[in-house]
Amino acid sequence: MRFDLDRLPTDPVLLQKMLREMAEVMELERAELGAAKQTVKAQGLTIEKLEHRLARLLRVQFGRSSEKMDIAQLRLMFEEVDAPEPANDDAPAASKAKPTRKAGTRAPIPAHIPRQTTQHLPEPCDCGGNETVICEDVTEVLDYVPACFRVLRHVRPRVACRSCETIRQAPAIDLPLPKVMASSALLAHLVVSRFVDHQPWHRQSVILRRQGVEIDRDVMGRWSRKLAWLMAPLGERLLSYILEAPKIHGDETPVTLLQGEDGSHTAYFWVYLRDCRSSGDMSPPAVAFRFTTGRGGKHPAAHLAGYRGYLQADGYAGYNALYHDPKTKAPRGVTEVGCWAHARRKFTDILEKNPSPVAAEAVVRISLAVSRGERAFRFTFGKQMLLRDALDRC
Repeated sequence: MRFDLDRLPTDPVLLQKMLREMAEVMELERAELGAAKQTVKAQGLTIEKLEHRLARLLRVQFGRSSEKMDIAQLRLMFEEVDAPEPANDDAPAASKAKPTRKAGTRAPIPAHIPRQTTQHLPEPCDCGGNETVICEDVTEVLDYVPACFRVLRHVRPRVACRSCETIRQAPAIDLPLPKVMASSALLAHLVVSRFVDHQPWHRQSVILRRQGVEIDRDVMGRWSRKLAWLMAPLGERLLSYILEAPKIHGDETPVTLLQGEDGSHTAYFWVYLRDCRSSGDMSPPAVAFRFTTGRGGKHPAAHLAGYRGYLQADGYAGYNALYHDPKTKAPRGVTEVGCWAHARRKFTDILEKNPSPVAAEAVVRISLAVSRGERAFRFTFGKQMLLRDALDRC
């Protein structure tokens, strides 16, 4: 609204009316401006979140597999970050372990490998005198004996007694798989090559064919299914042994499941690990795998049914039913244990987008804690609340 200052009315009532109209217009414009500022602020936050997610996805796709950062570089970036000192100030800093051998030198051949000695004597002396060995030089060369096949022949003769006219024969041997002409050593080699060395059945069939042994990949697949059925009780006992530990580790990883004409489908392997050696428990470590066609929380709940103790896993929501009842939210016998790496990942994501002293301090403290051997910690007030508070401060 514009006014000609040279032609303003002289009536006070009219002037007051004009001022009131101007005040109403200014108030309306001020409200619209405030709403516009809030909209711009909200849009700016949305853009920042989207940029943060995009940077994280690009880093997952094309960046390093580890989110560890250079602590010295963080200290240079943020001089105000004071790294926490060790509890014992008088204790000297632990010196780095010296390498067992110098760089550039060969590693010795392990002593457990059998030795075959070949002695090379020089030509006899022309004078024919007595010769004495004063010293010797030894050269060790690592050799490889190719794997070979052999046939185990089990002969069971039938013996007839002429006195009592009876025929006797030793009972048939017990084979790992009935009516399968394969020893336990061959079956173990095929299974280990397939599931440990990741050699497909077709590739193993080609390798065996070079040595004149014809075993089709379909035959190997049938053998492995029969072996899996025979070893199922051992797998259940292994998982029971793992669940006896006070603390276990859990994780899942996707695998491709072929479904014939229907194409492929994403399935999952669930892994549960028992290894308490870092806390002084010298019980043998063990690991068990479980296969499922989905990733729902019902699968770990079924695998860990009856378990009471600490479970160290990532922040996947499928594990939440193990910690609290979905309906009553009451705590159950499984206690959630967070992971330093997953907690640190949130702060490294912030450092990639916005250099924050608080995030840098968190990364420094976590790295120092890990270096002291504290591999895991329990979120006393819940992992989500701790991370949310830290992210709000950033």
